[in-house]
Amino acid sequence: MKIKYIIAILAVFTVVGCTENFDELEKDPVALSANPAGQLTFTQLCMSGDGYYQHRTNLIYAGGFVQHYAGSWAVTQYGNKFINSEEYAVALWRNVYAHEMKSIVDILAVTDKDPSAVNMNAVAKIMKVMVAQRLTDIYGDVPYSEAGLAFSQGIVTPKYDKQQDIYASFFRELDEAFNQLNAGKDLIKGDLFYKGDVSKWKKLANTMRLRAAMRISEVNPAEAEKQAKAAFQNGVFESNADNCIMQHLDFPFSDDPARLDYRGNGLSYGFIGNEQGDHFSSLLIDFLRDNGDPRLTMIATPKTSSSVVPWSPIQPGETLYEGVKPGVFRWELAGGSNSASGIQSYLKLRTTPFLHVSYSETQLLLAEAAVRGWVSGTAADYYKQGIAAGIKQMEIYGAAPATQANIDTYVNAHPLVAGTEKEQIGTQIWITYLFNSIEAYSNWRRTGYPHLVPITNSDSGTGGVVPTRLYYPSDELQKNEKNYLDAVSRIGGKNDWLGKVWWDVN
Repeated sequence: MKIKYIIAILAVFTVVGCTENFDELEKDPVALSANPAGQLTFTQLCMSGDGYYQHRTNLIYAGGFVQHYAGSWAVTQYGNKFINSEEYAVALWRNVYAHEMKSIVDILAVTDKDPSAVNMNAVAKIMKVMVAQRLTDIYGDVPYSEAGLAFSQGIVTPKYDKQQDIYASFFRELDEAFNQLNAGKDLIKGDLFYKGDVSKWKKLANTMRLRAAMRISEVNPAEAEKQAKAAFQNGVFESNADNCIMQHLDFPFSDDPARLDYRGNGLSYGFIGNEQGDHFSSLLIDFLRDNGDPRLTMIATPKTSSSVVPWSPIQPGETLYEGVKPGVFRWELAGGSNSASGIQSYLKLRTTPFLHVSYSETQLLLAEAAVRGWVSGTAADYYKQGIAAGIKQMEIYGAAPATQANIDTYVNAHPLVAGTEKEQIGTQIWITYLFNSIEAYSNWRRTGYPHLVPITNSDSGTGGVVPTRLYYPSDELQKNEKNYLDAVSRIGGKNDWLGKVWWDVN
């Protein structure tokens, strides 16, 4: 663990102060040492710049499972057909614990009870929830309370906390962070998300609390209602200006310990690594096209070859936008890969921004909370605002803005309908997090929406059943045997990806 700590700090030296976007950090020499500012910067970069797990966990597995993508070898073979790969399954675990969790735990230790660092401490609490929620939602019970303490406290075999206990910690820590944050206190240095804006961080704390509350809505509705109400009353995101976005730079990903670099977009690294062979799925393209959704042309390019008459020009009256059916390789298409729509080029750049938490999601979750009677306001209005914000947020990637008239026409033509609210809301969250498939995968497991294309491939690794978690690393049996076996016993005694995490009761 000490070696991993050193590598993480080396990354701070490597990344901070290398480009004009870090001007303020360059001027402040504190950013060039192992301190909270540098570690905050490093963690924020890792969360979307780590091409290792963005490629494997976000694109191939999560993006393939929830059928955002199809067509490329990796996404189709492993993500659509559910073929297990130890390397892919444990990518998130390996790097988050080695880099993100360790850095955040260090910040918390250094700033704890320090009256001159109350804001930095509060931000670290929020960041810890953001980092750990991904882990626990993907794997289930995971080390949390004792995670990242090998170097400072000698805990090299941390216990696997129960997911329900982890979520209880999330709510407590987010509440503490919200109440700690004070614009009159210390500056939040090294912050690439909000440039130290305390008001934005307060909203993020509450918005993460709302997300966590809705995540447990099926397994513990009473607690979910309590937490959703508290988040709503304290103040969640109010517009797209509050979105938690990472603005990436034009640098290639490197996980070589001698030259770690997470400044570029890690998901784009995945697209490039898949030889630009990724396509959107037929499920996604069909939904957008058939409903006249303005986002269709924002994300997809027209196909250039006919799917009606193979290897021929587009035929009169033929649709220009088609996706690839999940489970089908792009070269298996009757007209070849050019008979399916491509992904807009600005979505596959190293400089493409990454959206972690959005106003669109917030409004859609409030729509569901309103359906349940947990918050004031009408579900129909929240739903409309959530869709409109989801369309407008495409502008951050470089898409041409949709006119307000087109947005209004679309949302008014697709109102929330009594009896189908959860399906409509779940489907819209799935679209909103098209490039954050880890989050979409978690919400899909909670709600069951959208209905996915059945996988009937004879070579599916699960007989067509969508995995509901990812495997723990197999070497945990040697490294942390007792705690690993305790955790496995709580999911039926087998480290299997068809077991369910605590909040998944669908």
